[in-house]
Amino acid sequence: MKRILIFAVVLSLLVPAAAFAATEFSLGGYIKLDTYWDSTENTKNIGGAVLRNNDNSATSAFHHGSVRFTADGSRFNFTIKGPDVLGAKLTGFIEMDFEETADQPSTASNAYIPRLRHAMFRLNWPGDTELIFGQYWSMFCDYFAETTEDGTFQVTGTPTARLPQIRFTQGFLGDWHVAALVGQANNDAGIFTGDPYAAASAYAGFNGPNNNGGAAETPQFQGQVKYSHDWWGKAAFYGHPMPFTASVTAGWQRNVARANDATVFGINAGQSVSTSNTSGAVAPVGYPAYYDHTYVSPWMVQGSLFIPVIPTHTDNLAGTAHIILQPWIGQGVNAFGMTGDTTNVFKFDSNRFGGHTQIDAELLKRYGLMAEAQYYFTNQWYVNVAYGVTAAMGIDQQLIQAGNAAGVPLYAYNAPAQQIRRMDQVDATLWWRPIAALKFGVQYAYAHAQFLQDAYPNGTLPALGATTATTSATAGGLTNKGDEHRVEFVGFFYF
Repeated sequence: MKRILIFAVVLSLLVPAAAFAATEFSLGGYIKLDTYWDSTENTKNIGGAVLRNNDNSATSAFHHGSVRFTADGSRFNFTIKGPDVLGAKLTGFIEMDFEETADQPSTASNAYIPRLRHAMFRLNWPGDTELIFGQYWSMFCDYFAETTEDGTFQVTGTPTARLPQIRFTQGFLGDWHVAALVGQANNDAGIFTGDPYAAASAYAGFNGPNNNGGAAETPQFQGQVKYSHDWWGKAAFYGHPMPFTASVTAGWQRNVARANDATVFGINAGQSVSTSNTSGAVAPVGYPAYYDHTYVSPWMVQGSLFIPVIPTHTDNLAGTAHIILQPWIGQGVNAFGMTGDTTNVFKFDSNRFGGHTQIDAELLKRYGLMAEAQYYFTNQWYVNVAYGVTAAMGIDQQLIQAGNAAGVPLYAYNAPAQQIRRMDQVDATLWWRPIAALKFGVQYAYAHAQFLQDAYPNGTLPALGATTATTSATAGGLTNKGDEHRVEFVGFFYF
């Protein structure tokens, strides 16, 4: 009996070993120390709009400098090489880091919580065909400026998004690739402010417990066309030679908000006003149901150019230089990884049914550009300068600031004191990489934001009935801009 048990145990151990005999694992990642001084206490990634110059509320981040040391950006990953299947090479990739949503340590011992970044596997066939299943980068995330902060230029120039997806990529004619992706739509993209099951936000332009969410009715779709060719040599991209590359990427999804009572906030004749639906009201004859659903469709189109300016024809990077140009345009672009606005909803048509305030939402339209220039003095020392900008489109600034003369504003703008009209960011970084495993960088960053609406101190609107003149006299001046400065040092150990 003992022999039978021993044989069964040995067999149970050998079967998995045989099954995994054709599988190889490799560990990768890096340890990162990040320390910086920031003048406005923005997020670690500079992933939010810059605080207004008059925002000193006790309930918000103070307008004074702060110093932070953290290692939460450290990462580790596993690459798994599986057996060939269906004529394709099978590989997998899992990556984690330790960043928390709140961007703060969870304890005095800085016990950060692991976070899943990527978990995907791919099949690669001869003929340059690839199929990906799992959570991985969005197609909009091909180019990140080489700066010290994680998730660089999240507001102005480079989306940072990972989504569960199925992606197909096909190469043809040697230099061309086409790709298509279907994946999880962004249900928490700031389409409508707040939690659909929580109490309405105090300032939300479209609130109420049943209609305050961004439930997606479709998957997120993305498509890309990419061309890459070594015309005159290569230049470094994150330390590896890369030829001239151009691509166009587009994405779309559809979100819906369930209908219910709604409250809107706006500015009318210099005063803060609010209006709301009459519960149970009946739509006039010839109009659709009073409590209809609101549908919005976030979309985004991005172009990317990687241009070797001073090229190399070997692995020697000394004396080489490149530039990257990445313009983009879209609406509700938080759905694709652009951040910074309190919400993607721009304004609400509150003039339906003769003044009633059942509302149709309109997404904020934005465009932007990320540009980077990089030069290698030697193979160890190089400098990187990057610029990002975003601006809102289709704004009638006069209506935002004053409303119209009627009792109910023609449009109710959603949190205009929090939404940015334009934001610029510049990063200048000096890098030193003495060996492949070590990398150090020091950076100065400046960001400047202008908002859709002038705001009173603490970034709030005045109390209902308070006039611009009286509030300004008692609480300080209006402003619609903010400035941020940051000095940052990072060290990496790659393994």
